[in-house]
Amino acid sequence: MTRRRRQAHEGLCRDLLVQAEARLEELRTRAERSDGNRLELERALDQARGLCNRVLARVEAARQASDDAWPFARAQADQTVAEMSQAIAEVEQRLSRAAA
Repeated sequence: MTRRRRQAHEGLCRDLLVQAEARLEELRTRAERSDGNRLELERALDQARGLCNRVLARVEAARQASDDAWPFARAQADQTVAEMSQAIAEVEQRLSRAAA
């Protein structure tokens, strides 16, 4: 049972990461076409990409964690996924404001 939960969590996080990377690529394209402050948008996108890398590292750490350490490693991975999602949402808001 524990193994299935761990695999399910890892799969979910990796799916979210793939979706986030696709969203970031779309946002990068929109930022290039934007008339707004491009430098600020690129910095925000770079920060979000950095969080994607951090998510990948946290998911890998959770995968390698012992059974006793896994709940803590999972919590760290979940928190990083939430931070990544929030950063991407903020970039989307900036682009929406710049387009308006």
